[in-house]
Amino acid sequence: MTIANLLLKFGVYSSALVGFFTLLPLTHNVTFTEYTVTPQKPFTGPLALNDKLSGISKLFEDQIVGPEGLLYYNNTLYTTLHYGHVVKIVNNEIVPVVKFGKVCDGLYEEHICGRPLGLNIDKSGFLYVADAYYGVFKVNLNSNLYGAKEQLVSMDEVIDGAQPKLPNSVIVASDGSVYWTDSDTNYKLHDGVYSLFVDGTGRLLKYDPKTKKNTVLMKNLQFANGVELSNDESFILVSETGKYCVHKYYLKGPKAGKSEIFIDGLPGMPDNIKRNSKGSFYIPLVSTRTPILESIGEYPTIRMIATKFLGIIDFTLLKINSFYPNLYCKKAMHWIGHFESMVLIKSMTKQRFSILKVNEKGKLLSSYHSTDGKVSGICDVEVVGDKLYLGSPFNHFLGVIKLPQGFL
Repeated sequence: MTIANLLLKFGVYSSALVGFFTLLPLTHNVTFTEYTVTPQKPFTGPLALNDKLSGISKLFEDQIVGPEGLLYYNNTLYTTLHYGHVVKIVNNEIVPVVKFGKVCDGLYEEHICGRPLGLNIDKSGFLYVADAYYGVFKVNLNSNLYGAKEQLVSMDEVIDGAQPKLPNSVIVASDGSVYWTDSDTNYKLHDGVYSLFVDGTGRLLKYDPKTKKNTVLMKNLQFANGVELSNDESFILVSETGKYCVHKYYLKGPKAGKSEIFIDGLPGMPDNIKRNSKGSFYIPLVSTRTPILESIGEYPTIRMIATKFLGIIDFTLLKINSFYPNLYCKKAMHWIGHFESMVLIKSMTKQRFSILKVNEKGKLLSSYHSTDGKVSGICDVEVVGDKLYLGSPFNHFLGVIKLPQGFL
């Protein structure tokens, strides 16, 4: 058989495959349009690679799973965990604070367990938590009503034509306004991988405690993630994880109601954002860039095929489990759509994690890296004295390291 015949057959089969997937229906109202991301900044100057984050200690190893969000308040460190828990660290012990969701059999039932992600505190000492499956809550930390929670945002609430699907990060302003992100309006966290293939529907929203209403400030973000206010609360930052950038939304001044790119071309996916006492911001990169995900926005047909292919696998597993309920199908369905499955893509590149320090103008001041591959997936940071605590949605421990020189 000649090369020409082989190429012809390949073209015919490829066209048939594309046609087959094109005709398959989608289970969600999603679109696939072409987009590009800004090329990665070079590792030079303030972004030069170093090992300032090497030598991390692992606290509570195999005792906790996925300490995603970190908060230091009133001399106490709080964190959000899998199985729906928010806990605090007291005298090197894990102390429960509040539980979201219901009792479940394992992480494959995350949608039942609950999964708190971001957390913040207001000036009166109330804790605010965004749970990916149950909404946004206000939690009482006072001794007489400790752990009592009030739901501020329900997953059933239609906001500007769409229900929340993935509440992620939350920040509270001095006037009580609650700013939060809904990472995607089509897919829940256990189907988060889909959100990397479809056009972004992530949103930045504002909850008004007086009217109890939500307003959409920004939309169509490729996985909206971490949020943080400026020192004077004149603007808010929001991470767009899928496009390796951070946006700046003006809350006050002549540009109020408008947004612009704060920093772009990041060498990884930005997650949470944390402001320090001097007004600068720390931006942890939860994952490095990979050639596949970096260029996938340019190929909407491939993204559509990948989405439908995953959907076929999910549908098949769901049907099998409906006839023959079994643990294997439940675990497989969870793994297929969850970000945990991204370990396959991550394994193609050497893992590094980075924390960027950026001033209020969006200028990169310095960067801190770990290149030994021993720890990865860091999504949040918290400074406590001379130590830096490191949160991760994937790790089975809480990371801690001596505060790098010049970090503050």
